Amino acid sequence: MAPKVKIPAIIECHSESTLRDELELTRASLSLAETEETWETISNALQRVISLSKGGACEYPTTLTSCIRSMYRPISSAAASERSRLSAAAIDCVTALAMGLGPSFDSLIPLFIPTLLSLCSRPNKVFISRAKAALQTIIDQTQLISLLPFFVGALRDKSTTLRLIAIEGVLACVQCFNPPDLEKDARARDIENAIRLTATDPSADVRKISRGVFDAYKILLPSRVQR
Repeated sequence: MAPKVKIPAIIECHSESTLRDELELTRASLSLAETEETWETISNALQRVISLSKGGACEYPTTLTSCIRSMYRPISSAAASERSRLSAAAIDCVTALAMGLGPSFDSLIPLFIPTLLSLCSRPNKVFISRAKAALQTIIDQTQLISLLPFFVGALRDKSTTLRLIAIEGVLACVQCFNPPDLEKDARARDIENAIRLTATDPSADVRKISRGVFDAYKILLPSRVQR
C-alpha cells in the first residue's frame, strides 16, 4: 500500500498553466486500476482536485471542465467503488466541482449525474445518503435546467429509493429554477412526464412528492394545465 500522504486542504491555483500542470500530475494516479494497493493513491488524487477547486481552479472553467471531461471515467469509477472511502472521495470531488463552477458545471452533468443516480439504487444507505446529498447540492449550486431530464429518466427505474430521490429532484428543480427556463416546451414536457410516471407509483412516498410537483406545476404553468 502506498504511504499515507497528507493533501493540503487548499492548493493555490492562480493561472491556467498551473491548473493544467496540477491536473496532469493527478491524471496518472486517477487512471490506476483500483486495487488494495492503489485505492488510497486514487483517493489522494481526487482530494487534490478538491483542493485545487477550492484554491482558484474554478476561476478557469473552460480549462478545468475540459481537463475533467478527459478524466471523468476514473472519477465515475471511483464514485461507484464498493470501497466506501474511495467512493466518498469521488462524490466529494464532483460536489466540490459543482460548488466551484456553478453554471459552468453544465458540460459535466451528463458525465456524473447518471453515476450519482445509480448509487441511489444501491442497498447500502451510506452510499444512498452521500449520492442524494451530492445531487441536492448540484441542484442548489448550479441551477442548471439540464439536470431535469436525468431525474425524469430515473423515474422508470425499478428501485423505489431511486424513484423517490428522482421525483424529489424534479420537485427541487421546479421550486428553485428560473421559471422562464421551466416554461420552455421541452422542459415543461419533462415535468408533465414526471407527473404521469409517478402519479400512480406503487410507493405512497413517491406519489406524495408527485402531488407536490403537480401543485407547483399548476402555479408555474397554469395555461398548460387547462389543455
